[in-house]
Amino acid sequence: QAYNCLIHFYKRMSGLYCGPRVLAQAVGRVSGWGFKQEVIKHSVGTCLMQRTNSSSSTVLEHSRVKFARVLDRSTIYHLDQFSAKSPTPVSIKGMLEQAWQPLQEQSFKYITMEIPIRLANMIMELQMMPRALSVQPQFQEILLQYIQSFKDLSEFTIATFNPDTNDRFVSILKDIRLRHIDTVPVMAAAIQGMMADDLDGKMAQKNIQYCLNRLFLNRISIHLLISLYKAVYASHKHQVSQLIDINETPDYSLIFGAIDPNCDIISIATEAYDDAAIMCDREYQQHPELEIEGRDITNRNMKVEEVRMSYLPNHLHHIFFEIFKNAMRATVEHARKKNLSELPGVKCVVSKSEGDISIRVSDLGGGISREMVDKLFQYHFTSAGNKDGNVVLPGSGGLESQSHPMHGLGYGLPLSRLYARYFQGDLDMVSMHGLGSDVYIYLKALSDDARESLPKYSIRAADKLHKNKKKISDWTK
Repeated sequence: QAYNCLIHFYKRMSGLYCGPRVLAQAVGRVSGWGFKQEVIKHSVGTCLMQRTNSSSSTVLEHSRVKFARVLDRSTIYHLDQFSAKSPTPVSIKGMLEQAWQPLQEQSFKYITMEIPIRLANMIMELQMMPRALSVQPQFQEILLQYIQSFKDLSEFTIATFNPDTNDRFVSILKDIRLRHIDTVPVMAAAIQGMMADDLDGKMAQKNIQYCLNRLFLNRISIHLLISLYKAVYASHKHQVSQLIDINETPDYSLIFGAIDPNCDIISIATEAYDDAAIMCDREYQQHPELEIEGRDITNRNMKVEEVRMSYLPNHLHHIFFEIFKNAMRATVEHARKKNLSELPGVKCVVSKSEGDISIRVSDLGGGISREMVDKLFQYHFTSAGNKDGNVVLPGSGGLESQSHPMHGLGYGLPLSRLYARYFQGDLDMVSMHGLGSDVYIYLKALSDDARESLPKYSIRAADKLHKNKKKISDWTK
């Protein structure tokens, strides 16, 4: 009788939104009546299969109950609870204020809730991926890593703050940070595997962009929160060991975690250029020189030696490094093609206005055609030819590692744009084919305006991963 009740309940709800909470509760009730979990999986799975094959099938029929294969009922319940909540975007100013709280317990409460919410939202999207991608072993590895991280943090959402709990929590955060360090190259391999396999339902390029942008942005945000909390933890440990008064006014000029409240953009750009020049010298035995200047529009457009703001030096370095690396390669190759006796320089202008900081990087490397500009921001696309499958090898230390080739990976510019957009900025390119290119970077000048842009799970978002229909053009060509 209980078995029939479950089937009847599902059929009655199938015309409505059958959310994970409803299904999880239904499974829980039946389990309480003594039914074996295998029977429940088969029954609900059969209903889902029948519903999915119906004419009104949509993405929401890909039920989250599939997690029952790898998760216990408690984790499914918590996953349901946290995925129903939206991530809370925080500004750079808000992050610094959180870090400067005199009591670490306040940061603990925020982090122990926010990271599981972000993990749960991404897990829900990952398990909605088309089968052509979800069967790839590299993708399954990533999904299981996210699930494991969520399970590791679940116990802390209701934990009482004390030194021992906090020590264990920080240790777990360090493990999570290491666990996801290779998400980018592993996912790249999964995408390549999907495109190489002869399977139905391959994702269109725009769907791949949508999927990877959301996955990588979620990863960036979680790593930043972990970095900030580790810094808070270390700071409080130092205060206790040195007997410093926790109510003492903090030094707001010091770098906290990944955020520098007084970050000098010109200095970061120069360092990134020097790093890119090492790679260029290794590849071509020469590199163009950098001409850089700063301007402060808020102060009569004066030339300045420094342009400072609250920002993340690592993010800026990644953006500059990738842009300069591309500009150097284009300049050297174009100069050799034209038999130029001297390499044209690469110019960088950093301009500060009241609301924005705008950066222009210009080169005379021959540029690219208009049709190629948009493709430069597609994952796996490279204008430099294929090297080793355009995949960064796991464990190789990130895209800026000097063990990587000068070009040909196909992930640098898309990720650079993500870093810029993470805090409401942007990155774009304008090219004059045959002459050169200008890359524009836009950042929010005020830390209060630089607020996170985060993916949140929804049925509509998941549905975008499955739509492969090409738009029919209603314009002549």
